[in-house]
Amino acid sequence: MKKILASLIGILCTVGAVRAQVNISFEPALHGQTLEGLTMAQVVNAGPRDLMGSFRILVKDGMGRTVVNVYLEEFPLRQGANRLQRNMLSNSTLRFGESTAVPMLSQTGRFPEGEFEYCFQYLEKGFKPDPEIHENCYHQTILPATPLLLIDPYNGDEICNTRPSFSWQPPVPVTPDTRYRIVVAPIADKQDAATALAQNKPLINIADLRQQFITYPPQVPDLVQGQSYAWQVFVHSRDLVITRSEIWRFTVKCDTAVQEKDSYREAKPVLEGSYYLAKKVLHFSFNNPYKGGKLDYSIIDLSDPLTPIKKLPKAHMQTGVNLIDLRLESNSSFIEGHHYLLKIHNVGSTELVLKFTYAD
Repeated sequence: MKKILASLIGILCTVGAVRAQVNISFEPALHGQTLEGLTMAQVVNAGPRDLMGSFRILVKDGMGRTVVNVYLEEFPLRQGANRLQRNMLSNSTLRFGESTAVPMLSQTGRFPEGEFEYCFQYLEKGFKPDPEIHENCYHQTILPATPLLLIDPYNGDEICNTRPSFSWQPPVPVTPDTRYRIVVAPIADKQDAATALAQNKPLINIADLRQQFITYPPQVPDLVQGQSYAWQVFVHSRDLVITRSEIWRFTVKCDTAVQEKDSYREAKPVLEGSYYLAKKVLHFSFNNPYKGGKLDYSIIDLSDPLTPIKKLPKAHMQTGVNLIDLRLESNSSFIEGHHYLLKIHNVGSTELVLKFTYAD
């Protein structure tokens, strides 16, 4: 009798040891934003033998509602570390739940912003009547790494260009199926920008854009002198809006005042104010608290922000306040009435910027 009891105790201890020898690791901050990323889990079998079983992934939102159940086909779990394969997802069974995150996930394969719980279960065969379940759960709050940011025309700007280009910085990460939609609408008297976009007929409403800028559409009438406009950009995947930018406003207002030669506009870490008018020569200033040397700078045409202008004049900076004069008239890349952005790259760790309009 004592031998039988000892044998039973040994078996139970062995079973208990097996139960504790499967561990599932997952990094939700890296892989928890997409459905495909769920297969980036690692399953470690620290037991003395290979196991056989199936795999289940359960994702719930912050309210405890089911987002998705993923059932993978049965597969062997070898001793040591095992990586799930991405092609397992194509052969899996997906069952979406009642969470408000479901529409976006089912249409785009991406989880929206919010809190989520990811539970990974390996259902080991060989236990009756039910399989032994090895489970590890993880929590993660999904936030956009960077928001969708408007660049130009800047909020509150007064511009003279009646056919401006529009540019923005995309959110990160960007998927291959990411598209943009831009809406520009006039602002009536006593209206705010949000109301104008919601109620007024848009002057520009273009979707399915792949690039992060748009030149003024040729079929759209010129903007009106003295009129204010609101604009906003949306990010969508297929027919679902993923995120949207802030709403900015600008006014078309041409200042005919003559630019004085000794007037210098300061380059700063953030864009501010209206466009500086550079008549053949760009006069700008900045403070350099570091060692002097060659000035590392670039200029882009905001109608084509992906192509920096080449063959710019060389310039040097000194320690302290710098007053720089860049002669631009000999460079054919500078076009009358176009808007440009100057970037200074080597004053400490902060990039200095200045926007200007070129004039002959």
